[in-house]
Amino acid sequence: MNWNGKDAALFQQQKEYIDTVIVPLVQTDFGTGMMQSAEQYEFVQLITVFLERQFKGRLLVAPPHTYLSRAENAAGVVKLWSEQLRKAGFKHVFYFTSDSRWRDQDQEVNGSVIWVPSVPLGDMDDRVKYSIIENQSKQIVNIIVEKWQGNAG
Repeated sequence: MNWNGKDAALFQQQKEYIDTVIVPLVQTDFGTGMMQSAEQYEFVQLITVFLERQFKGRLLVAPPHTYLSRAENAAGVVKLWSEQLRKAGFKHVFYFTSDSRWRDQDQEVNGSVIWVPSVPLGDMDDRVKYSIIENQSKQIVNIIVEKWQGNAG
């Protein structure tokens, strides 16, 4: 399910079946890192769209949490997300990002951080772009399923 009115209404009706949320973490830079920041955002968005399709009815894709590249206490803010999402009933909280600073931050944010280095998609042919997204997404699907199984019981 996506963060829109139609899916939000459906979420309210089927809340007991949707135990997982994905929050994209997106670094925003309006200086020299703007191009890289924009490429990471595009990559993260395409993969979360793929993941939502794979797990429709089991997870919600939240709006992206964007933060400035120089943001202090970013992990503290993300931890607040985790607290609110768990209060809302989500058993599994995943943060998806291409920003390497989030690697190994699971404990600090009280959620599962999935880091994948972005691939600059730029002017790639759509078939090649889709193939890359599909291959990366399949690896992430496996990570999510492993996390679900590890938290079962």
